[in-house]
Amino acid sequence: MIKSIPVLVFLLILSGIAWADEKEDQRNAYDVFSEFDKLVKPSPGSREVTLEEDVTSRIKRYMANLLYPVDMLSFVRPEKDQRFRELVVTLQKQMGEAATGTLTYGQFNKLQEAAHNIDESGVYVAPGKLVYRSDDGNSVGARGTGAMTDLANPININLMLCVRSEGTCEMSASELDLKDRMLIAAAPVIFDIKTWTPNRITAVREHPCGTASLTVDVQTKDVTITSVPHADLSFCSKEPASIWTLVDGFKVVWNLYRDRYHKARELVYEPAKKLFPIRVPAN
Repeated sequence: MIKSIPVLVFLLILSGIAWADEKEDQRNAYDVFSEFDKLVKPSPGSREVTLEEDVTSRIKRYMANLLYPVDMLSFVRPEKDQRFRELVVTLQKQMGEAATGTLTYGQFNKLQEAAHNIDESGVYVAPGKLVYRSDDGNSVGARGTGAMTDLANPININLMLCVRSEGTCEMSASELDLKDRMLIAAAPVIFDIKTWTPNRITAVREHPCGTASLTVDVQTKDVTITSVPHADLSFCSKEPASIWTLVDGFKVVWNLYRDRYHKARELVYEPAKKLFPIRVPAN
């Protein structure tokens, strides 16, 4: 008898396998899981439930998290359970996709992501933005979250310290990779100070593929980095110029998770949507 899929295989599947192309996404989810199951050869007697029960239990758990009234006493695929099939049709309609009653692998991934995001607690960062100058005027520091127009690397903490006597500004950053849930601490970046006045500092960092210009305004509490790539070098990225700004981390994180929550809310069972209120943005 076919039994449950090993944990490692499901970890690979649920993390969104890179080579699963659009054609793969359109296939019946049960068929795709069956092929993944063939990649491993578990020892006889090491499995306890059928593949059908295992996959169905996962689908129903995700649907239940979105408040679909699924029957947790039955774990057969939709083709064998009319009520389950009707709920899958409802889910597909809310996805804006063909309501066939047969869940595809791509739809399974959307369902899994929504079930996770609807209850996502978020990541807490130190609120606010701080820019300060020492009493002797020899150093200026800052702390906050770095953001760009597209909110690249939105969950991060940046610490900066400019020391006039040393002629440098050092910036350190820790970033959270949302996809893999890993904290990344990058090596400090050093800028060479070009100008220093009581309320304004400018510094530059040159590297083979671009120039980064740092500006710190102590009076307005603004910290920006303008990056201009060297497009004339073939081995460098062709990305356009960008502007990085130090902002209040709470607002960035709140709005990011708000957007993920609202996307998941679209797939909540319609009669139960009132239980998931709309969240206002942080201004």
